[in-house]
Amino acid sequence: MKSRTLLGVTLAAGLAAPTLSGQQPAATPTPPLSGAQFDVVSIKPHPYDPASGGGMRTLPDGTFMMTSQPIWSIITYASPVPVSPRNVTGLPEWARTEGYDIIAKPAPDSHPTREQLTEMMRNLLIERLKVVGHVEEQQQTTFALVVARSDGRLGSQLKKSTVDCAPPSPPDAAPQTRSSTPSRCGMRMGQGTIEATGMALDRMVRSFGGLAGGEVTNRTGLDGLYDLTLRFSPSRLSAGDPTDDAPQFETALQEQLGLKLVAEKTMVKIFVVDHIERPTPD
Repeated sequence: MKSRTLLGVTLAAGLAAPTLSGQQPAATPTPPLSGAQFDVVSIKPHPYDPASGGGMRTLPDGTFMMTSQPIWSIITYASPVPVSPRNVTGLPEWARTEGYDIIAKPAPDSHPTREQLTEMMRNLLIERLKVVGHVEEQQQTTFALVVARSDGRLGSQLKKSTVDCAPPSPPDAAPQTRSSTPSRCGMRMGQGTIEATGMALDRMVRSFGGLAGGEVTNRTGLDGLYDLTLRFSPSRLSAGDPTDDAPQFETALQEQLGLKLVAEKTMVKIFVVDHIERPTPD
């Protein structure tokens, strides 16, 4: 089933009426921006090298920062319904291979909610990359993430977070009232590593799809925020490669986190990009 989506008005109007299967949606100009928007946005090219690190994070004040990552990694924000990065199609090659740095700041002291930040990212993609797309459904092999042990015990590398990710206190605050907020709360992904601080599993699993081979849904029943460190064999190395002694992703999940993946067949939503342009650096 296919339905055309005008990204700038989806939150207010919902999805448009379905079109016939196989029918291409008509070209639609990018609508005027509405709703929450970042106050300042900077986008600059930065060569993308998966082995060199980089990543994405959101600071306590709502500032979004992306370093040396392809546009593909954030295009899910343009979808009017939740999708995993692997369920985005229609992107040109440059959107998957060319790296960028992005710094997007909300208005000072605005304290945007998570929903507002998602809307800000959607508007950023509409304004700077002219993104237009639509939603389809397909049957795929997906995975449920569950606790591996019957007694509910978790692995040594997955722990309830005790980190305070609240905004830091003003510099002139009394010493006894100042926050000890760390410099990073969020998730970092490298070549064969995932590290997370103060994150809910529902948010973490969105990034597991490419490693698992299908969309991952959190069914662990674990609420609250967690810290984890996961080390595994990068997908570019085959099992048993003598140059790499790390376990495969699924094995690492069970041995290090005490979690496992259960395969199932599910109808999933796909976000199809009909139009996108390279951002103008600034």
